[in-house]
Amino acid sequence: MKKRHGLRNRKITTLAAMVFLVCFILTGGVWAGDWPKDVNVITPAPGASVHMIAVGIGKSVQDHTPIENWIVQPLGGPKLWLPMMSQGKCDFANHNAADILNAFLGRGLYAKLGPQQVRTVIAGHEYMFMFWTTPGKGINSIADLKGKVAYIKFKANPMFTEMAQNQLASAGLTFKDLKAVLAFSNIKEAISGLIEGRVDAILYPVVPGAVMQVNEAKGECKFINLTKQQAEFVAKRMEGYYIQDIAADDPRFRNKSAVPNAVCYQSAMFTWYNQDPDVVYGVTKAILENSDEFADSHPSAKYWSLSHRPINLAVPYHDGAVQYFQEKGLWTAEAQAYQEKLLKRQDELLKNQ
Repeated sequence: MKKRHGLRNRKITTLAAMVFLVCFILTGGVWAGDWPKDVNVITPAPGASVHMIAVGIGKSVQDHTPIENWIVQPLGGPKLWLPMMSQGKCDFANHNAADILNAFLGRGLYAKLGPQQVRTVIAGHEYMFMFWTTPGKGINSIADLKGKVAYIKFKANPMFTEMAQNQLASAGLTFKDLKAVLAFSNIKEAISGLIEGRVDAILYPVVPGAVMQVNEAKGECKFINLTKQQAEFVAKRMEGYYIQDIAADDPRFRNKSAVPNAVCYQSAMFTWYNQDPDVVYGVTKAILENSDEFADSHPSAKYWSLSHRPINLAVPYHDGAVQYFQEKGLWTAEAQAYQEKLLKRQDELLKNQ
Protein backbone atom coordinates (compact mmCIF):
# COMPACT_ATOMS: atom_id res chain seq x y z
CA MET A 1 0.00 0.00 0.00
CA LYS A 2 2.77 2.41 0.90
CA LYS A 3 4.65 1.53 -2.28
CA ARG A 4 1.61 2.29 -4.41
CA HIS A 5 1.05 5.57 -2.57
CA GLY A 6 4.69 6.54 -3.03
CA LEU A 7 4.58 5.63 -6.70
CA ARG A 8 1.48 7.74 -7.21
CA ASN A 9 3.14 10.75 -5.50
CA ARG A 10 6.21 10.36 -7.69
CA LYS A 11 4.00 10.30 -10.80
CA ILE A 12 2.17 13.45 -9.68
CA THR A 13 5.45 15.19 -8.91
CA THR A 14 6.89 14.16 -12.29
CA LEU A 15 3.77 15.35 -14.09
CA ALA A 16 3.85 18.71 -12.30
CA ALA A 17 7.51 19.14 -13.18
CA MET A 18 6.76 18.36 -16.83
CA VAL A 19 3.90 20.89 -16.90
CA PHE A 20 6.15 23.55 -15.35
CA LEU A 21 8.93 22.78 -17.84
CA VAL A 22 6.54 23.02 -20.82
CA CYS A 23 5.15 26.36 -19.57
CA PHE A 24 8.68 27.65 -18.99
CA ILE A 25 9.79 26.69 -22.51
CA LEU A 26 6.66 28.07 -24.18
CA THR A 27 7.13 31.46 -22.54
CA GLY A 28 10.79 31.67 -23.51
CA GLY A 29 12.07 30.85 -20.03
CA VAL A 30 11.60 34.36 -18.65
CA TRP A 31 9.27 33.72 -15.74
CA ALA A 32 11.85 34.50 -13.07
CA GLY A 33 11.28 37.55 -10.89
CA ASP A 34 8.25 39.22 -9.37
CA TRP A 35 6.01 39.71 -12.41
CA PRO A 36 3.20 42.29 -12.22
CA LYS A 37 -0.26 41.45 -13.54
CA ASP A 38 -0.82 44.99 -14.84
CA VAL A 39 1.77 47.26 -16.44
CA ASN A 40 1.20 50.97 -17.07
CA VAL A 41 2.74 52.47 -20.20
CA ILE A 42 2.58 56.20 -20.92
CA THR A 43 2.85 57.79 -24.36
CA PRO A 44 2.01 61.18 -25.91
CA ALA A 45 -1.44 61.95 -27.29
CA PRO A 46 -3.53 59.46 -29.32
CA GLY A 47 -2.51 59.40 -32.98
CA ALA A 48 1.20 59.77 -32.22
CA SER A 49 3.36 57.03 -33.73
CA VAL A 50 4.84 56.00 -30.39
CA HIS A 51 1.35 55.59 -28.96
CA MET A 52 0.14 53.37 -31.79
CA ILE A 53 3.30 51.28 -31.65
CA ALA A 54 3.10 50.92 -27.86
CA VAL A 55 -0.42 49.56 -28.25
CA GLY A 56 0.73 47.09 -30.93
CA ILE A 57 3.68 45.95 -28.83
CA GLY A 58 1.34 45.18 -25.97
CA LYS A 59 -0.12 42.09 -27.62
CA SER A 60 3.30 40.46 -27.94
CA VAL A 61 4.15 41.33 -24.34
CA GLN A 62 0.89 39.83 -23.09
CA ASP A 63 1.29 36.71 -25.25
CA HIS A 64 4.92 36.01 -24.35
CA THR A 65 5.26 37.08 -20.69
CA PRO A 66 3.18 36.63 -17.51
CA ILE A 67 1.95 40.25 -17.87
CA GLU A 68 -1.83 40.11 -18.36
CA ASN A 69 -2.61 43.77 -19.04
CA TRP A 70 -0.31 46.11 -20.97
CA ILE A 71 -2.18 49.36 -20.28
CA VAL A 72 -1.21 52.19 -22.64
CA GLN A 73 -2.27 55.65 -21.51
CA PRO A 74 -1.80 58.68 -23.83
CA LEU A 75 -1.26 61.18 -21.03
CA GLY A 76 1.55 63.39 -22.33
CA GLY A 77 5.28 63.96 -22.19
CA PRO A 78 8.18 63.31 -19.81
CA LYS A 79 7.49 66.15 -17.41
CA LEU A 80 4.33 64.23 -16.52
CA TRP A 81 5.52 60.61 -16.62
CA LEU A 82 9.02 60.98 -15.14
CA PRO A 83 7.67 61.88 -11.67
CA MET A 84 5.07 59.12 -12.02
CA MET A 85 7.78 56.60 -12.93
CA SER A 86 9.91 57.60 -9.94
CA GLN A 87 6.86 56.98 -7.72
CA GLY A 88 6.13 53.56 -9.23
CA LYS A 89 2.94 54.76 -10.98
CA CYS A 90 4.34 54.23 -14.48
CA ASP A 91 6.31 51.17 -15.58
CA PHE A 92 7.33 52.04 -19.14
CA ALA A 93 7.15 55.05 -21.45
CA ASN A 94 8.00 55.77 -25.09
CA HIS A 95 9.77 58.98 -26.05
CA ASN A 96 12.62 60.70 -27.88
CA ALA A 97 15.95 59.20 -26.75
CA ALA A 98 17.84 62.46 -27.27
CA ASP A 99 15.36 64.40 -25.15
CA ILE A 100 15.44 61.87 -22.31
CA LEU A 101 19.23 62.18 -22.24
CA ASN A 102 18.64 65.76 -21.05
CA ALA A 103 16.29 64.45 -18.35
CA PHE A 104 18.82 61.77 -17.34
CA LEU A 105 21.41 64.52 -16.80
CA GLY A 106 18.92 67.04 -15.37
CA ARG A 107 19.86 69.79 -17.77
CA GLY A 108 18.18 72.30 -20.03
CA LEU A 109 14.42 72.35 -19.65
CA TYR A 110 14.68 69.47 -17.14
CA ALA A 111 17.02 71.34 -14.79
CA LYS A 112 14.29 71.89 -12.16
CA LEU A 113 13.58 68.15 -12.00
CA GLY A 114 17.24 67.28 -11.53
CA PRO A 115 18.93 64.12 -12.87
CA GLN A 116 16.31 61.43 -13.51
CA GLN A 117 17.21 57.79 -12.86
CA VAL A 118 15.55 56.59 -16.04
CA ARG A 119 16.94 53.77 -18.18
CA THR A 120 16.52 52.65 -21.80
CA VAL A 121 14.87 49.32 -22.65
CA ILE A 122 14.83 49.29 -26.47
CA ALA A 123 15.48 51.87 -29.19
CA GLY A 124 13.00 51.82 -32.06
CA HIS A 125 12.04 53.83 -35.11
CA GLU A 126 13.45 57.15 -36.26
CA TYR A 127 11.82 60.55 -36.70
CA MET A 128 12.80 63.69 -38.49
CA PHE A 129 11.89 66.65 -36.29
CA MET A 130 11.06 69.56 -38.57
CA PHE A 131 8.76 72.51 -39.15
CA TRP A 132 5.86 71.65 -41.49
CA THR A 133 4.08 74.08 -43.78
CA THR A 134 1.97 74.03 -46.96
CA PRO A 135 2.36 75.49 -50.48
CA GLY A 136 1.29 79.09 -50.85
CA LYS A 137 2.61 80.24 -47.47
CA GLY A 138 5.84 81.57 -48.96
CA ILE A 139 7.91 79.65 -46.44
CA ASN A 140 10.93 78.00 -48.05
CA SER A 141 13.51 78.39 -45.30
CA ILE A 142 13.72 78.87 -41.54
CA ALA A 143 14.28 82.61 -42.07
CA ASP A 144 10.88 82.79 -43.80
CA LEU A 145 9.14 81.98 -40.49
CA LYS A 146 9.68 85.60 -39.45
CA GLY A 147 6.30 87.24 -38.93
CA LYS A 148 4.44 83.91 -39.14
CA VAL A 149 2.12 82.05 -36.76
CA ALA A 150 3.23 78.60 -35.62
CA TYR A 151 2.12 75.79 -33.34
CA ILE A 152 5.23 75.04 -31.27
CA LYS A 153 4.56 74.49 -27.58
CA PHE A 154 3.30 71.02 -26.69
CA LYS A 155 1.85 70.18 -23.26
CA ALA A 156 4.35 68.60 -20.80
CA ASN A 157 6.86 68.05 -23.62
CA PRO A 158 9.78 70.50 -23.49
CA MET A 159 11.59 69.01 -26.48
CA PHE A 160 9.32 71.02 -28.81
CA THR A 161 10.33 74.35 -27.29
CA GLU A 162 14.02 73.46 -27.31
CA MET A 163 13.99 72.25 -30.92
CA ALA A 164 12.08 75.32 -32.13
CA GLN A 165 14.44 77.68 -30.34
CA ASN A 166 17.51 76.04 -31.88
CA GLN A 167 16.15 75.79 -35.42
CA LEU A 168 15.09 79.42 -35.30
CA ALA A 169 18.43 80.46 -33.78
CA SER A 170 20.24 78.77 -36.68
CA ALA A 171 18.74 81.52 -38.87
CA GLY A 172 19.24 84.28 -36.31
CA LEU A 173 15.60 84.27 -35.12
CA THR A 174 13.88 84.00 -31.73
CA PHE A 175 10.25 83.49 -30.71
CA LYS A 176 9.89 87.27 -30.69
CA ASP A 177 10.43 87.31 -34.45
CA LEU A 178 7.32 85.21 -35.04
CA LYS A 179 3.88 86.80 -35.13
CA ALA A 180 2.62 84.24 -32.63
CA VAL A 181 3.94 81.11 -30.90
CA LEU A 182 0.96 78.94 -29.99
CA ALA A 183 0.47 75.90 -27.78
CA PHE A 184 -1.41 72.79 -28.89
CA SER A 185 -2.52 69.57 -27.22
CA ASN A 186 -2.28 66.88 -29.93
CA ILE A 187 -1.31 66.18 -33.54
CA LYS A 188 -4.93 66.33 -34.73
CA GLU A 189 -5.25 69.89 -33.50
CA ALA A 190 -1.95 70.87 -35.15
CA ILE A 191 -2.84 69.29 -38.50
CA SER A 192 -6.29 70.83 -38.47
CA GLY A 193 -4.80 74.27 -37.82
CA LEU A 194 -2.34 73.86 -40.67
CA ILE A 195 -4.90 72.62 -43.19
CA GLU A 196 -7.51 75.21 -42.25
CA GLY A 197 -4.97 78.05 -42.33
CA ARG A 198 -5.15 79.07 -38.67
CA VAL A 199 -1.37 78.67 -38.49
CA ASP A 200 1.37 79.03 -41.09
CA ALA A 201 3.55 76.23 -39.74
CA ILE A 202 3.75 73.55 -37.08
CA LEU A 203 6.71 71.88 -35.40
CA TYR A 204 6.26 68.15 -34.92
CA PRO A 205 8.13 64.86 -35.35
CA VAL A 206 7.11 63.61 -38.77
CA VAL A 207 4.15 61.20 -38.51
CA PRO A 208 3.35 59.52 -41.88
CA GLY A 209 -0.43 59.38 -41.41
CA ALA A 210 -0.61 63.08 -40.60
CA VAL A 211 1.65 63.94 -43.55
CA MET A 212 -0.64 62.01 -45.90
CA GLN A 213 -3.60 63.95 -44.53
CA VAL A 214 -1.91 67.26 -45.35
CA ASN A 215 -0.81 65.93 -48.76
CA GLU A 216 -4.40 65.10 -49.65
CA ALA A 217 -5.84 68.38 -48.37
CA LYS A 218 -3.19 70.85 -49.59
CA GLY A 219 -1.33 69.05 -52.39
CA GLU A 220 1.85 68.64 -50.39
CA CYS A 221 3.06 68.76 -46.83
CA LYS A 222 6.26 70.78 -47.08
CA PHE A 223 9.10 70.49 -44.61
CA ILE A 224 11.07 73.65 -44.01
CA ASN A 225 14.60 72.78 -45.06
CA LEU A 226 17.72 73.62 -43.10
CA THR A 227 21.04 74.34 -44.74
CA LYS A 228 23.89 72.01 -43.78
CA GLN A 229 25.35 74.75 -41.61
CA GLN A 230 22.01 75.32 -39.86
CA ALA A 231 21.49 71.58 -39.23
CA GLU A 232 24.99 71.29 -37.77
CA PHE A 233 24.22 74.30 -35.56
CA VAL A 234 21.17 72.46 -34.17
CA ALA A 235 22.85 69.05 -33.76
CA LYS A 236 25.83 70.59 -31.98
CA ARG A 237 23.55 72.14 -29.38
CA MET A 238 21.25 69.15 -28.98
CA GLU A 239 23.20 66.03 -28.03
CA GLY A 240 21.65 62.80 -29.31
CA TYR A 241 20.18 64.29 -32.50
CA TYR A 242 21.78 63.58 -35.88
CA ILE A 243 21.51 64.75 -39.50
CA GLN A 244 20.16 62.70 -42.41
CA ASP A 245 19.32 63.43 -46.03
CA ILE A 246 15.80 62.06 -46.56
CA ALA A 247 14.92 60.99 -50.10
CA ALA A 248 11.54 61.86 -51.62
CA ASP A 249 8.72 59.40 -50.90
CA ASP A 250 10.44 57.84 -47.91
CA PRO A 251 7.85 55.33 -46.59
CA ARG A 252 8.70 56.29 -43.01
CA PHE A 253 7.60 59.90 -43.56
CA ARG A 254 5.45 60.05 -46.75
CA ASN A 255 7.28 63.21 -47.86
CA LYS A 256 6.68 64.09 -51.53
CA SER A 257 9.94 66.06 -51.85
CA ALA A 258 13.45 65.31 -50.64
CA VAL A 259 14.42 66.78 -47.27
CA PRO A 260 18.16 67.49 -47.12
CA ASN A 261 19.86 68.05 -43.78
CA ALA A 262 16.92 66.77 -41.74
CA VAL A 263 17.37 66.81 -37.96
CA CYS A 264 16.50 63.30 -36.71
CA TYR A 265 16.33 61.24 -33.54
CA GLN A 266 15.55 57.68 -32.52
CA SER A 267 12.60 56.93 -30.28
CA ALA A 268 12.94 54.46 -27.43
CA MET A 269 11.16 52.73 -24.56
CA PHE A 270 12.21 53.70 -21.04
CA THR A 271 11.78 52.42 -17.49
CA TRP A 272 13.04 53.32 -14.01
CA TYR A 273 16.43 52.12 -12.76
CA ASN A 274 14.91 49.89 -10.04
CA GLN A 275 12.45 48.05 -12.28
CA ASP A 276 12.77 44.26 -11.82
CA PRO A 277 15.58 43.12 -14.20
CA ASP A 278 13.74 39.88 -14.99
CA VAL A 279 10.68 41.86 -16.08
CA VAL A 280 12.75 44.20 -18.26
CA TYR A 281 14.61 41.24 -19.75
CA GLY A 282 11.33 39.48 -20.51
CA VAL A 283 9.66 42.53 -22.05
CA THR A 284 12.75 43.20 -24.20
CA LYS A 285 12.80 39.60 -25.41
CA ALA A 286 9.04 39.49 -26.05
CA ILE A 287 9.16 42.61 -28.22
CA LEU A 288 12.33 42.03 -30.21
CA GLU A 289 11.75 38.34 -30.90
CA ASN A 290 8.12 38.76 -31.95
CA SER A 291 8.22 42.00 -33.93
CA ASP A 292 6.42 40.35 -36.85
CA GLU A 293 3.32 40.06 -34.66
CA PHE A 294 2.86 43.84 -34.34
CA ALA A 295 4.58 45.04 -37.55
CA ASP A 296 1.25 46.03 -39.11
CA SER A 297 0.21 48.21 -36.16
CA HIS A 298 2.03 51.20 -37.70
CA PRO A 299 4.35 51.80 -40.70
CA SER A 300 7.26 52.37 -38.29
CA ALA A 301 6.54 49.40 -36.00
CA LYS A 302 8.81 47.08 -38.00
CA TYR A 303 11.81 49.13 -36.86
CA TRP A 304 11.31 47.85 -33.29
CA SER A 305 13.29 44.72 -34.07
CA LEU A 306 16.68 43.07 -33.80
CA SER A 307 17.33 43.82 -37.46
CA HIS A 308 17.17 47.59 -36.94
CA ARG A 309 19.11 49.48 -34.22
CA PRO A 310 17.78 48.41 -30.80
CA ILE A 311 20.82 49.91 -29.06
CA ASN A 312 21.08 53.70 -29.07
CA LEU A 313 23.95 55.34 -27.18
CA ALA A 314 22.01 58.09 -25.45
CA VAL A 315 20.41 57.14 -22.11
CA PRO A 316 22.10 54.14 -20.39
CA TYR A 317 20.29 50.81 -20.62
CA HIS A 318 18.57 48.94 -17.81
CA ASP A 319 20.48 45.91 -16.52
CA GLY A 320 17.72 43.56 -17.70
CA ALA A 321 17.97 44.88 -21.25
CA VAL A 322 21.78 44.74 -21.16
CA GLN A 323 21.58 41.05 -20.19
CA TYR A 324 19.40 40.32 -23.21
CA PHE A 325 21.65 42.21 -25.65
CA GLN A 326 24.71 40.47 -24.21
CA GLU A 327 23.12 37.08 -24.84
CA LYS A 328 22.40 38.12 -28.44
CA GLY A 329 25.97 39.29 -28.94
CA LEU A 330 24.83 42.86 -29.62
CA TRP A 331 26.29 44.55 -26.55
CA THR A 332 29.65 45.94 -27.64
CA ALA A 333 32.69 47.18 -25.75
CA GLU A 334 31.78 50.66 -26.99
CA ALA A 335 28.28 50.36 -25.52
CA GLN A 336 29.67 49.17 -22.17
CA ALA A 337 32.20 52.00 -22.01
CA TYR A 338 29.51 54.55 -22.84
CA GLN A 339 27.19 53.01 -20.24
CA GLU A 340 29.78 53.22 -17.48
CA LYS A 341 30.75 56.77 -18.42
CA LEU A 342 27.17 58.08 -18.36
CA LEU A 343 26.21 56.27 -15.14
CA LYS A 344 29.29 57.69 -13.41
CA ARG A 345 28.39 61.14 -14.72
CA GLN A 346 24.89 60.87 -13.29
CA ASP A 347 26.15 59.56 -9.94
CA GLU A 348 28.34 62.65 -9.59
CA LEU A 349 25.41 64.92 -10.45
CA LEU A 350 23.15 63.19 -7.90
CA LYS A 351 25.79 63.54 -5.17
CA ASN A 352 25.99 67.28 -5.82
CA GLN A 353 22.24 67.87 -5.59
